[in-house]
Amino acid sequence: MERGACVCHAHVENMVSRRVREAPRIQEVCVHSEDLPQPENLLTRAVAIGLLTIACAIGAASHASAQTMPFSGSPASVPGIIQAEDFDEGGEGVAYHDTTPGNSGGQYRGTDVDIELCANGGYDLGWTAPGEWLNYTVNVAAPGSYTVQLQVASVDGALMHVGFNGPSSVWASATIPSTGGWQNWTMVSIPVTLGAGVQQLTILFDAGSANLDYVNVVDAGGSSGPVDPVMVTWNIDSVEAGYNTAEHARATMDAITDMTPLPQVIVLQEALQSQFNTYIDELQGRTGLAWTGVFAMHCSPNGWTGDWCSDMQDEGVGIFTSLPMVDASSTYLPFPDDWHSARAAVRAAVNINGRITQVFGAHMSNTTGARYGMMATLVAYAQQFPAPQLVAGDFNADPDQIDAPDAMGAAFLDVWSVVGSGPGYTADTSNPTMHLDYWFSDFSGLIQPSWATVVTEPGYLSDHYPVLAAFVVF
Repeated sequence: MERGACVCHAHVENMVSRRVREAPRIQEVCVHSEDLPQPENLLTRAVAIGLLTIACAIGAASHASAQTMPFSGSPASVPGIIQAEDFDEGGEGVAYHDTTPGNSGGQYRGTDVDIELCANGGYDLGWTAPGEWLNYTVNVAAPGSYTVQLQVASVDGALMHVGFNGPSSVWASATIPSTGGWQNWTMVSIPVTLGAGVQQLTILFDAGSANLDYVNVVDAGGSSGPVDPVMVTWNIDSVEAGYNTAEHARATMDAITDMTPLPQVIVLQEALQSQFNTYIDELQGRTGLAWTGVFAMHCSPNGWTGDWCSDMQDEGVGIFTSLPMVDASSTYLPFPDDWHSARAAVRAAVNINGRITQVFGAHMSNTTGARYGMMATLVAYAQQFPAPQLVAGDFNADPDQIDAPDAMGAAFLDVWSVVGSGPGYTADTSNPTMHLDYWFSDFSGLIQPSWATVVTEPGYLSDHYPVLAAFVVF
């Protein structure tokens, strides 16, 4: 290319300007090909593209494109979580760019963006390729320092960019590590400084390929949570006839937000991934707080192959929190029973006043042999992560089995045995005679229970009562 020709215009049209359609004629900023490093491989070529993108994005107008519309009808709130599949309406070249025709995953939306069911619950973007991008209209509540958290998975690693236009003018790179599988999730954090107001968030895939579950934008300058966090675990019984509805999902979240004190961490069993967004929406609407969630679906009776799940069910376990979630993952407990060939367990790493606390959620089998195998697997999985740790869920047996040294007692303390009062019966709510639902803390001494109680008011919504507990983090 001749020295007098401007690379900026060509690259904006082919790769970037469609994400900032409000400023297609940027003539005052120009980068020439001689000024860029020679691309020796895919990553350096992506860096060169990034340099062009930075230059061409500087003059973007502050208003969102008239050709795009928020997927939900209104801008996504920041701070808050933005599901990857909820990119703007507007079509190819305006709301997104995808290099292949059709939705390879066949889920959720009828566009060329490839969307599949996610092992964490809900959906994720897959089959991404260099040069693809998506726009999301967002509304940043206040100017300040934020952290953009990308929930991603990649077999070989990837390079991405995250951008905010208008009052923010941010264009930041993100290196995605290899996670060893397309459903092995990790969280990549990017510090940014944002201006307030409506603007567009852009996700660009530069090099390699990565699956994207969600983008969580958290306030880096705010409080990370209370000294004495309150948490609840509840089997909400959504698999029962008539309970697998959005109305039941909202009613259970209403019951939780009516609890005093209000829980900051919620662990659910017999929840539904199809209602994941309903849970989040109701929690945020009722509390005015930003909530983040992670979800893992159980494997159908014939779905476990020995290495992975080929057929995930709607039912699963989830963790939701109004505190900053800095990491999340899930695993399978592959011991079959009449309902599942492998049950999922989920993990959320939550920042409580600067102390990252690992919270695990699980729903054990009511078959004795399978249950002991699941507990041993869960304990071994938890040992991969640092202390302090909490575990919660429906364990389907009384304490004499659950607290045994060859069960949860190998690494965890039954919270009820320390701070609970009475038998702690949680099931069946029509005539409770069994203590099936638990909170556990590890032996690190970094987190200790202060009180626990069985909440009986919402018994009509499930055959289990929730267990509400508070902890002190040191």
